[in-house]
This record gives sequence, structure tokens and C-alpha cells, in this order.
Amino acid sequence: MPKNTETQAVGYRCSGIIKDADGAAIAGTTITLVGTTKKTMSDEKGFFLLTDIPAKTYQLQVRHLGHEPQLITLDFGKHKDIELSITLASESGQLETVYITSKSVNREIAERPVLTQVVNTKIVQDQPTTLVELLNRTAGIRVRQTGGLGSSSNVMINGFQNRSIRYFKDGIPMDYLGSGFDISLVPVNMLERVEVYKGVLPPLLGSDALGGALNLVTRQTTNQVLSASYEVGSFNTHRASLNLFHKSKTQHHFIGTDAFYNYSDNDYQANVNVIEPNTGTTYATRAPLFHNGFKNYYAEIFGGVSDTRWADELRIGLTAFGIDKQINYGASMNQAIGAATNHQDALVPTVRYQKSLFDKRLSIDQFATVNTLHSNRVDTAKGQYNWLGEFTPSDSRLGELVTRGTLAKLHFNYYTSRTHLHYKLNGRHDVDFNAVLTGFSRKGADPLGQRFASGEDVLSARAHYDKQILGLGLTSTLLQQKLTNQLVLRYYRYSTQATDADYQGNALTHENNNNRWGVAEALKYTLTEQSFLRLSMETALRLPEQDELFGDGDRKLTNFDLKPERSLNANLGFRTTFHQKHSLEINTFYRITHDMILQLPYNFLFSQSQNIDNVRGIGFEADGEVSLLPWLKATGNFTYQDQRVFDTGNPSMEHSRLRNTPYFFSNFSLNGSFHKIFSQQDRLQVYWFYLFVRQYYLDALPKDKEPDGFLGLWGSAKIDAQNIIPDQQLHTIGFTYTPAFHALTIGLQVKNVWNKAVYDNFRIQNPGRSIFLKLSYSFNEQ
Repeated sequence: MPKNTETQAVGYRCSGIIKDADGAAIAGTTITLVGTTKKTMSDEKGFFLLTDIPAKTYQLQVRHLGHEPQLITLDFGKHKDIELSITLASESGQLETVYITSKSVNREIAERPVLTQVVNTKIVQDQPTTLVELLNRTAGIRVRQTGGLGSSSNVMINGFQNRSIRYFKDGIPMDYLGSGFDISLVPVNMLERVEVYKGVLPPLLGSDALGGALNLVTRQTTNQVLSASYEVGSFNTHRASLNLFHKSKTQHHFIGTDAFYNYSDNDYQANVNVIEPNTGTTYATRAPLFHNGFKNYYAEIFGGVSDTRWADELRIGLTAFGIDKQINYGASMNQAIGAATNHQDALVPTVRYQKSLFDKRLSIDQFATVNTLHSNRVDTAKGQYNWLGEFTPSDSRLGELVTRGTLAKLHFNYYTSRTHLHYKLNGRHDVDFNAVLTGFSRKGADPLGQRFASGEDVLSARAHYDKQILGLGLTSTLLQQKLTNQLVLRYYRYSTQATDADYQGNALTHENNNNRWGVAEALKYTLTEQSFLRLSMETALRLPEQDELFGDGDRKLTNFDLKPERSLNANLGFRTTFHQKHSLEINTFYRITHDMILQLPYNFLFSQSQNIDNVRGIGFEADGEVSLLPWLKATGNFTYQDQRVFDTGNPSMEHSRLRNTPYFFSNFSLNGSFHKIFSQQDRLQVYWFYLFVRQYYLDALPKDKEPDGFLGLWGSAKIDAQNIIPDQQLHTIGFTYTPAFHALTIGLQVKNVWNKAVYDNFRIQNPGRSIFLKLSYSFNEQ
């Protein structure tokens, strides 16, 4: 009786990677060995594997929605395994004069009329790379941190910075999460991508951003997923993440969790000035930071229903997070802090409902949350420390940060409601309506804190903040789909009420109501299939945030006199790709901003948000990618931005650069990919990143004191070096190795290879050379 050749397990294998035209991995691709029962799907890295294939010739069918299917002939000979790299082209079809084109999600977002850049976190998810480092490799973006892991971060996009840049999590403003989902904490492998908006925001993002926004898009999946990572590195740093997702057999119910943990002693070496306790003399030395530890946890459990008659998706979540931070310095590194600590925690319920109606012409997306964030600060050292950790007791003071000390406990109550409606008028016009309603109140107590003249605790006086942002957008496709126009009208309103005290304990009451209108226009014109131009302009308003007005109960002081920022912004850009391997993008911007809000040092311990009267900014950036060899890719970008104050009333400082703001920075990288290193199925990626930041200045510098070189790009400033944040050059090298068992990946990275002194926001020193090892495991049940 003849044998069934298909059931003969002779051990031949077929494996490969599925990619789109942009080189991004395609998950969920169906791979079928025609004429057999062997079938599989690609995982999140685009990898697939078929085993136990008998020796004969087959047709391999590769299919994914939105891409052209492929049929590949495979001839399995004796002892012959086959490894493939398959690129799926976007699917296109033609019916008379109607053209249908499908692109990858990342490319579709990057080609919107508004200036958008997509940071693909998937390609680095196995590297021990932070999101801050990844963003700093992106043209037009500079993220500055006040130290190591867990330190505060300040994002700058095209010259705008601080709260002029808004943050979103899956399209929802992130204020309700406090510092729990900060970009310096969230691991890259928890994200699908980061959408960077420069200037004008699309109507689906409701915010009063002036300079742009970051939208952190969490991992999207419809499969059963188990993903985990653990990272260990210098300064006793430990980082872990866990992602679980399960969907029922009916595909109508799901449950999952996203969680991460961070810990670091942050005891890296820094250049400091030590005060000798006995003599009071000061000398410069290099010492490890000694009270700079940080740890946090974040966990979200969610569940819901999907694909039912009454809901495309209803998702209910509960998020818990906690942060513990030791404080080693204030707004600058002029004085050491050796005992003060800060704690923050919250329990956050959320609900999100999505539904499409009327043959999917109308879509509804509703999000809501009400939660309370708790913050505790302890400062009771009764003396002061120097940078060697030596303590000098003092009977005249209770604390280090403030003489009277603090045991402040604060409670921040938030509510957020976001409603987004999208309606397709016809094949050429879409309408979006977006409404974001947010509210905030703060109340607390501090037995050591300031008192009103009546004896009442100042923190016991409640502070209120309410804000409403309404947006209406019309997107039109014209001129046979060559021209896309997006018109957005926004309404801003906020009201505040708070009470503070002066040094004599007199009550200072603050009440304010303000409302304004803004309008934005974005155009994109397609030149060829691979290139386009886009232009955007807006008049926008940025309302002061609650922590800028009321402080944060920590080291940020109140400023009731803050006025909203007003700005006129324009962007012009060009992008092209050629041979599907190379790309070039060039963008320019122009800004005029009045009453710009900047966070500035109030003294060496505290900071305060203040208005800068008039700022004019112009700049340009370029970003390119080239495939040098089939296995080697090079990328590079640079950014120049000239932000200057005007109409200052001070002739010596007229047209000086904006203080504490980098004006030129660039990146270059090489990435190599290799296969079959130690086995037929393993993969190795090696990389090198280079970052350069041109010197900039802590305080405003007269224009005639700037370097004489072209655009200030070389030469030296004619001032005291203490006011200069010097040129900085950072090198990072590393590799990731994926063995034949593709669920596991090993990543090793060396940051700041040459151990250079790295300074950031207000000359605060960041870590030197450090080494990190990351293990990642991912299992997807198809």
C-alpha cells in the first residue's frame, strides 16, 4: 500500500520574514503550502516557520489584507531547508477612473497633510533602548532629561518645548495619568509606534498644543499574545515589561494586561562642586550621585467585548501605578540633596466605546475617566548634605529643599472626557468633530508648610482648573486625489480658581476665565507616486496648565500671573522615496509666539513657569535613509532652529537666542542585518548611533557674543564658559541576536561609548558610559 507522502516527517523546514515596501515587519500574514494542510501566520516580527515538509516541489502562497498576494515555487531537495525574505507590495486595483491604493499604517500616517513623522518602535523593541533615546534620533526632536532613569523630560519639537508639546496615549490626552506613563518610563516594546506631529494637529487629536504632539500608540493585536522582557544594566538598573492578551473562541470577548517596572540607583559619576563642611571652602571634583534612586511600577488590566451588534469595541480598564523617587538635586546641580523623597500613586478606571454606523459612514469614539492621584513629599533632614554625602546638621532648619521642611500630602482629582465623531460625507469629503473636556482640582495638607495669617494650612485651600477644547475638521480630496486639504477650527476655553499666600501669610486669590478661537489649514499635493509637498499654517492658543499655574506640590512653584501662549505657525515640507530603498524628507518652519511659557529656574532648587514676551523662530531639518548594501542601511538627519526674542525693550539683548534651547543637532546611524550565523534560522543585527548637539547657553546671550562661524555652527562664544552647555558627541553601539528559537531575542548595548560628560536641561549632567543587556520573549498563538 503506498505511503501518504504528506504525512512523512522528514524534517525539511521553510522559514522567512514578511515585510512591506517600507521594510516594516507584517504580522498576521497567512502562509500556506498549497496542496498540503501546512499553514501558519507570521508573528509580530514578521517571522514564520513551517516544519516537517516532505521532499518535493510546492507552491507557497503568501496573503495579507491590503497587499498583493505572492505565489512562490519551492523545491525541497535532500537536506535542503529554505529561508526566505518576502516583500509584499501594496495592493492596488483600477475600476474605470476609481483608483484604490493600500499602504502600511505607518506610511499612511506619515503622508498626512499635517506634518507627521512616525517613529517605528517595533524595529527596536528588542534593543535596550529607551523611548527618549529613540526620539532623540528623530529629525526636529530633542528630548532633554534632568538626569538618569525616572528624571523629568522636556520634549522640544521645532523650537517649541515643555507643555507646548502635548502627549496622547492612543489619541487620548495623558494628563490623567500624571507621571505614570511618562516617555522616560514606558518601554518601547509596549508601543506599536509613536506619532510625532510638528505644528498643526489633525482634528482627531483634541488639544491646545502650539508646537506639536506625541501620540503613543500601544501594541495592537487580535491574536493571543504573551510578551515579556527583562533588562539589566549599569547603575543597578532593572527594567521589566509584560504584555498579555487573550481573545475568546467566539472573538467577541477579550482580556489583557500591560505592565512594566523600572528601578535604578542612578549613582553615576558627575562633575560637582563640593563644599567642605568644616572650612566652607568649595572645590571641584568628580563624585557618584548618592541619593538619586528611582523605582516605579505601572499595570493596566483591561477587558471588554468586540465585533458585536451594539459595539465595535467596548473596553474597560483599571490602571495602577506608583513612583518613588529620591531627590539628589533641585532645578540645577549647584547643591546636593541627601534625604528628601517624593512619592506618587494612583488607581485609574477608564472606559472606551467605539462603534461604526450607517454602513461605516459614521464612527463614534468615546473615552472617559475619573480618578485621583496622590503625591507625598518628605523633607525633614534638619541639615544639609554636600556632594560627598557628608551631612552637616543644623538647628536652624528642618529641611533641605526649604528651611521649614515639608511633609506635604496632595490629592489631585481629574476627569477627562473625549468624544470623537467621524463622518464620511462622500468619497471626497470627511468631517471630524472632537471634544475634550478636562477638569482638575487639588487639595492637600502639610503640617510643616506655609500658613495663612488665620493659621490655616495653605495647601488646604482647593485649586480648580477646567478646560474645554472643541475641534471641527473638514478633510477634502481634490484634483483626482492629488490634492488633500484639511481645515480645522478650534475653540479653547478654561477657567481657574485658586488661593495662595505671600510671605506674610496674606491670601492671594486667583480667578480667571478665558476663551479663544483658532484655525488651521494643511495642504498636501502629490507630485508623483513617490513624492509630495505639504504646507500647513495655523493661529493657535496654548492655555496654561494646572501645574504651571498652581505648581506641582514639589519643586515647581505657582505663578497665577501666567497668560496663554499665542502663536502663528507655518510648515513647508517635501518628501520623496526612490527604488523603495532610499528616502529624503526636508521640512522648514516659521513661528511667531507671544507670551511663550517656559519653565525656568526660580533659584537653584525650584523652578517656575514664566512668560517670555515675543519669540520668532525659523528653522529647517532634513532626514534621509539609504540602503548601502543588501545587509547595510544608513540613516541621517540634522535640525537647525533659530529661536530669538524681539521687542524686548533691552537693546543689548534684542534678537538674542532663546535661553537653554539647543539650536543645532544631528544624528547618523549604520544598521547591519545578518542571517545564518550559528544556525540556519538565527539572525543578528548590529548597529551604531552617533548624536551631535551644538553648544548652547544657559542664559540669554547678546547676539554679538555668539560664535562668528556660519549660523553659529563652529567657533566659540565670547562669554564665561560657565554659561555654556558645550558641544556634545555621543556614540552608541550594540547588537540583537535571535537564535533559531525565534521567540527569544538577546540585546546588548553600550551607551556613551567614550564616557563623555553629557549635559542637558540647565546643565544637569546625565550618565556617562553604561552597558545594558535585554532579554525579550514573545509568543503569539495564531
